[in-house]
Amino acid sequence: MSAFLILAVLNAFSAPTKTSWMSPEAFHLAVGMQRSKAVAVLEGGGWKPRAGKAPNHLIVEYGEQRSITLEFERDHLRSIRFELFDFIPAVRSAFAEEKAELRGRYGPARSKAVSILLYERRRPNIMVVMSTDVRTTAGQQGLGFLTVRYFEPPAVE
Repeated sequence: MSAFLILAVLNAFSAPTKTSWMSPEAFHLAVGMQRSKAVAVLEGGGWKPRAGKAPNHLIVEYGEQRSITLEFERDHLRSIRFELFDFIPAVRSAFAEEKAELRGRYGPARSKAVSILLYERRRPNIMVVMSTDVRTTAGQQGLGFLTVRYFEPPAVE
């Protein structure tokens, strides 16, 4: 019985979190990498990127409620957007988890908004947005979303 208890405790500590997949490192991606390399890395990991609505977008379905949108500019990865769609309590929990993770890694966010985090003093920038507005069509059904975006801001000329 004690071996079972030890195994259960170890699994609890090694279990992935709700947002552990929402970082470029989880997919061996980096903002700025060439499109061909990004596609090769994803396909090498067993993912099948498909064309998005815009010609410079690729979408990776990570499950029924999760997706990743890659945006390219001049054949280089400019933005990686991790998207989670779930019931509002789960989205709020995931936002709190991601906020704590980013705070531990990079310190406090600059935004004072309750549902937006912005890290703009680092490269790439990071923006986290949570939508749990019950006035929207999805919100009336109890659904919300969390988006974590790693991106390189446009150059100021």
